[in-house]
Amino acid sequence: MDEESNKLLAKMELENGGKLEYRTYAQFLGKSGEGTKNLGGLLFFVGNRLIYEDFERQSSTMFLLFRKKKEYVKLKFQISTDDIERINLVNLSQGLKVVKYNKDPKNLTEISTLRRVLFRNVTQILLKDGSAYYFEIFDLKGFNTFMSLQNK
Repeated sequence: MDEESNKLLAKMELENGGKLEYRTYAQFLGKSGEGTKNLGGLLFFVGNRLIYEDFERQSSTMFLLFRKKKEYVKLKFQISTDDIERINLVNLSQGLKVVKYNKDPKNLTEISTLRRVLFRNVTQILLKDGSAYYFEIFDLKGFNTFMSLQNK
Protein backbone atom coordinates (compact mmCIF):
# COMPACT_ATOMS: atom_id res chain seq x y z
CA MET A 1 0.00 0.00 0.00
CA ASP A 2 1.13 3.54 -0.66
CA GLU A 3 1.56 6.25 1.96
CA GLU A 4 -1.75 7.93 1.14
CA SER A 5 -3.66 4.65 1.64
CA ASN A 6 -1.90 4.04 4.95
CA LYS A 7 -2.84 7.54 6.16
CA LEU A 8 -6.47 6.99 5.16
CA LEU A 9 -6.61 3.64 6.98
CA ALA A 10 -4.99 5.14 10.09
CA LYS A 11 -7.57 7.97 10.03
CA MET A 12 -10.44 5.47 9.66
CA GLU A 13 -9.11 3.38 12.55
CA LEU A 14 -8.92 6.48 14.74
CA GLU A 15 -12.46 7.58 13.75
CA ASN A 16 -13.92 4.12 14.38
CA GLY A 17 -12.12 3.33 17.62
CA GLY A 18 -10.03 0.35 16.60
CA LYS A 19 -8.16 -1.64 14.00
CA LEU A 20 -9.92 -2.44 10.74
CA GLU A 21 -9.84 -6.22 11.07
CA TYR A 22 -11.22 -6.94 7.63
CA ARG A 23 -12.23 -4.68 4.76
CA THR A 24 -13.59 -5.02 1.25
CA TYR A 25 -15.17 -2.86 -1.40
CA ALA A 26 -18.95 -3.22 -1.52
CA GLN A 27 -21.87 -1.78 -3.46
CA PHE A 28 -24.64 -0.94 -0.97
CA LEU A 29 -27.98 -1.52 -2.67
CA GLY A 30 -30.15 -0.48 0.24
CA LYS A 31 -31.96 -1.41 3.43
CA SER A 32 -35.35 -3.10 3.47
CA GLY A 33 -38.13 -0.64 2.72
CA GLU A 34 -35.86 2.41 2.37
CA GLY A 35 -35.43 2.53 -1.40
CA THR A 36 -32.44 1.82 -3.61
CA LYS A 37 -29.14 3.50 -2.70
CA ASN A 38 -26.65 1.87 -5.10
CA LEU A 39 -23.54 3.40 -3.50
CA GLY A 40 -19.96 2.14 -3.68
CA GLY A 41 -17.91 2.15 -0.52
CA LEU A 42 -15.92 0.24 2.05
CA LEU A 43 -17.41 -2.51 4.23
CA PHE A 44 -15.21 -3.27 7.23
CA PHE A 45 -15.10 -4.69 10.75
CA VAL A 46 -13.93 -2.99 13.91
CA GLY A 47 -14.41 -5.23 16.94
CA ASN A 48 -17.94 -6.61 16.83
CA ARG A 49 -19.20 -3.90 14.46
CA LEU A 50 -19.72 -4.20 10.73
CA ILE A 51 -19.34 -0.69 9.31
CA TYR A 52 -20.16 0.65 5.86
CA GLU A 53 -18.88 3.98 4.57
CA ASP A 54 -19.52 5.23 1.05
CA PHE A 55 -17.24 7.21 -1.25
CA GLU A 56 -18.07 10.34 -3.16
CA ARG A 57 -18.77 9.48 -6.78
CA GLN A 58 -16.64 11.07 -9.43
CA SER A 59 -18.84 12.64 -12.09
CA SER A 60 -17.95 12.31 -15.73
CA THR A 61 -16.95 15.41 -17.69
CA MET A 62 -20.02 15.16 -19.94
CA PHE A 63 -22.30 14.94 -16.92
CA LEU A 64 -20.75 18.08 -15.44
CA LEU A 65 -21.38 20.05 -18.63
CA PHE A 66 -25.12 19.48 -18.61
CA ARG A 67 -26.11 19.13 -14.98
CA LYS A 68 -25.36 20.72 -11.66
CA LYS A 69 -23.45 18.51 -9.30
CA LYS A 70 -25.50 17.37 -6.31
CA GLU A 71 -24.07 18.10 -2.90
CA TYR A 72 -22.38 14.97 -1.55
CA VAL A 73 -23.67 13.64 1.76
CA LYS A 74 -21.63 10.78 3.22
CA LEU A 75 -23.50 7.63 4.18
CA LYS A 76 -22.05 5.72 7.08
CA PHE A 77 -23.70 3.17 9.34
CA GLN A 78 -22.78 0.27 11.55
CA ILE A 79 -24.34 -3.03 12.51
CA SER A 80 -23.47 -4.91 15.69
CA THR A 81 -22.65 -8.53 14.85
CA ASP A 82 -24.83 -9.46 17.86
CA ASP A 83 -27.85 -8.05 15.96
CA ILE A 84 -27.31 -10.23 12.87
CA GLU A 85 -29.67 -13.20 12.54
CA ARG A 86 -28.18 -14.59 9.33
CA ILE A 87 -26.16 -13.72 6.25
CA ASN A 88 -27.03 -15.37 2.96
CA LEU A 89 -26.78 -14.96 -0.78
CA VAL A 90 -30.07 -14.10 -2.50
CA ASN A 91 -31.19 -13.29 -6.02
CA LEU A 92 -30.61 -9.62 -6.94
CA SER A 93 -34.16 -9.05 -8.19
CA GLN A 94 -35.65 -10.46 -4.99
CA GLY A 95 -33.35 -8.32 -2.84
CA LEU A 96 -34.34 -5.21 -4.78
CA LYS A 97 -38.04 -5.97 -4.21
CA VAL A 98 -37.38 -5.94 -0.48
CA VAL A 99 -35.50 -2.64 -0.74
CA LYS A 100 -37.95 -0.89 -3.09
CA TYR A 101 -41.32 -2.34 -2.11
CA ASN A 102 -40.77 -3.33 1.52
CA LYS A 103 -41.31 -7.07 0.91
CA ASP A 104 -40.57 -9.24 3.94
CA PRO A 105 -36.82 -10.06 3.91
CA LYS A 106 -37.34 -13.17 6.06
CA ASN A 107 -39.11 -14.84 3.12
CA LEU A 108 -35.96 -14.84 0.97
CA THR A 109 -34.02 -18.07 0.93
CA GLU A 110 -30.41 -18.87 0.07
CA ILE A 111 -30.00 -19.42 -3.66
CA SER A 112 -28.86 -22.72 -5.14
CA THR A 113 -25.33 -23.32 -6.44
CA LEU A 114 -26.58 -23.33 -10.05
CA ARG A 115 -28.36 -19.98 -9.61
CA ARG A 116 -25.15 -18.51 -8.13
CA VAL A 117 -23.44 -19.18 -11.44
CA LEU A 118 -26.27 -18.16 -13.76
CA PHE A 119 -27.71 -15.06 -12.10
CA ARG A 120 -26.58 -11.89 -10.37
CA ASN A 121 -26.75 -12.21 -6.60
CA VAL A 122 -26.47 -10.04 -3.52
CA THR A 123 -25.58 -10.62 0.11
CA GLN A 124 -28.48 -10.21 2.49
CA ILE A 125 -27.65 -9.31 6.08
CA LEU A 126 -30.83 -10.09 7.99
CA LEU A 127 -31.11 -8.55 11.44
CA LYS A 128 -32.96 -9.94 14.44
CA ASP A 129 -35.41 -7.01 14.26
CA GLY A 130 -36.58 -8.24 10.82
CA SER A 131 -34.84 -5.58 8.70
CA ALA A 132 -32.17 -6.42 6.13
CA TYR A 133 -29.27 -4.79 4.30
CA TYR A 134 -28.24 -5.73 0.75
CA PHE A 135 -24.71 -5.57 -0.66
CA GLU A 136 -22.75 -6.69 -3.66
CA ILE A 137 -19.48 -7.59 -1.93
CA PHE A 138 -16.28 -7.53 -3.98
CA ASP A 139 -14.41 -10.14 -1.87
CA LEU A 140 -17.37 -12.35 -0.99
CA LYS A 141 -15.22 -15.39 -0.23
CA GLY A 142 -13.00 -13.39 2.16
CA PHE A 143 -16.05 -11.80 3.80
CA ASN A 144 -17.69 -15.19 4.37
CA THR A 145 -14.44 -16.66 5.73
CA PHE A 146 -14.02 -13.74 8.14
CA MET A 147 -17.64 -14.05 9.31
CA SER A 148 -17.32 -17.80 9.89
CA LEU A 149 -14.22 -17.20 12.03
CA GLN A 150 -16.11 -14.59 14.07
CA ASN A 151 -18.94 -17.02 14.83
CA LYS A 152 -16.63 -19.61 16.42
